Amino acid sequence: MKTLKSFVEKSHIEEKLVRAVVRQMGGWENFTNSAPDITNHGIDSGFGGFIYYSETVKFAKKNLPEIMELAKNMANDMGENKYQIIEGFNCLKDYENLDVGESIYNKKSENHPTVLNALAWFAGEEVARSYVDLLEQQ
Repeated sequence: MKTLKSFVEKSHIEEKLVRAVVRQMGGWENFTNSAPDITNHGIDSGFGGFIYYSETVKFAKKNLPEIMELAKNMANDMGENKYQIIEGFNCLKDYENLDVGESIYNKKSENHPTVLNALAWFAGEEVARSYVDLLEQQ
């Protein structure tokens, strides 16, 4: 897949979120170079635009409707609800009694930045996975 346009056309992920992830990673070339490593090792290994809470929280806030739609679609495929999917993220597993909904929408929640960071990572990983999957189908 040589262009962002062709990726957007073939991906199951909403165009706005795909473009936001690519932009957050510093552009198409950075994204395509990083996507296989993100898919194999996770985005928490340190990829530009997805390292610091100052980056990830801002990204998640800006793209929250699209990220939540992606979570909802994934949850529906798995027969769960979107909050169950989010609670199951590896980076959130150590949080006991985590109320994901409150943490997302209540800016004063102590877990607000942590959950928004997790949502940004989720978006980044899913877009990278979609790209790698489409590459493998070619």
